Amino acid sequence: MDAAFRAPLPFLTLIAASYGATTEQAGWLAVALSLAGLVAPIVGIVEGKFGRRSMTITSAGLFILSCFLMPFAPTFVAVLVLYVTLGVAKSLFTPQVQAFVGDNVPYEKRGTAFGFIELSWALGWIVGVPLFGFLIERASWWSSFLLFGAIGLLGLVLVLRFAIKRDDPALRADASLLDLDSVRRVLRDGPAVRLLFFGVLIAFTAQLATLVYAPYLVREFTLSPAQLGLASVVLGVADVVAELATVVLVDRFGKWRSVVISCIGFALSLFGVIALSQSLVPMLAGLFFVFLTFEFALVASLAVVNEVVPQARATMSGFVVATHSFGRIVASAIALPLFALGGLPVVMVLAGLLTALAVVVYWPVRVGE
Repeated sequence: MDAAFRAPLPFLTLIAASYGATTEQAGWLAVALSLAGLVAPIVGIVEGKFGRRSMTITSAGLFILSCFLMPFAPTFVAVLVLYVTLGVAKSLFTPQVQAFVGDNVPYEKRGTAFGFIELSWALGWIVGVPLFGFLIERASWWSSFLLFGAIGLLGLVLVLRFAIKRDDPALRADASLLDLDSVRRVLRDGPAVRLLFFGVLIAFTAQLATLVYAPYLVREFTLSPAQLGLASVVLGVADVVAELATVVLVDRFGKWRSVVISCIGFALSLFGVIALSQSLVPMLAGLFFVFLTFEFALVASLAVVNEVVPQARATMSGFVVATHSFGRIVASAIALPLFALGGLPVVMVLAGLLTALAVVVYWPVRVGE
């Protein structure tokens, strides 16, 4: 799922061009993926009625179907619709995963658990992007989705076999009602609202950097799709290092300090990319630290998010997915036009300033420390 969600991002302009769409219109593919995340809060509301197993089957099935239909999209608009469907599937699945971890792992070990879980996000990039670039050159932009769909089918079987074997009756105490009270719990909790605002800000800044680095590398260093995919491996390695670092450090160092320090590093890295952007290797080094610090901050914050409203974990996780999606939507809509207008420096300065604001928003939050 994460590979299908992340791997197309550096190649959106190429996908759009295959339908005659412009570079600016390509950004709507990223908007479509993120727009679907706004449905995530319904997971916690309907989980009690339908059960975690049914929700898992529905979301994974929707993902598999979207991937298998991608080769048959006749127009750019049809691709947008399928991207929305794929995004909805991931947005329904992710809160189930996070709630499952919260229900089964003690808080003092949850940073480690989320570090392992989020390796899928990192590996989705480091494996998916080079694969996507390779198959674009040798087959078509949609060929990777057929592979993602087939592996997704296997993944669903494994999840149902080894993780979510049946629904816990305790989670469905009153299956006739939708759990609207969980929404009220989340929205009335001050630290929870701060964490949601924090999520909007860092998702926005990370999406800005993700969407503009590829066209910049292509324009300034004339990289081919395959070369761009290989260059993007560096950023995937940063994600993997970040996940492994969360496994080792977050629970030992403290979740609050981990989030604050990594966010400060994230902001400094965004400013640093501007100074390093004249040469390919230094710029990739700068982007490495951008992805590293962002991913570390995000995963560390998930451990906090998972405990802030323990009576409504799935709902809180759903709201987090939605707020991250909202941040990515706004960034996806403005990133490429802003890049065309002011270049890389304007985009990175904006991202750095908003990351600093995210630190200010997060600062008063204390959960389980």
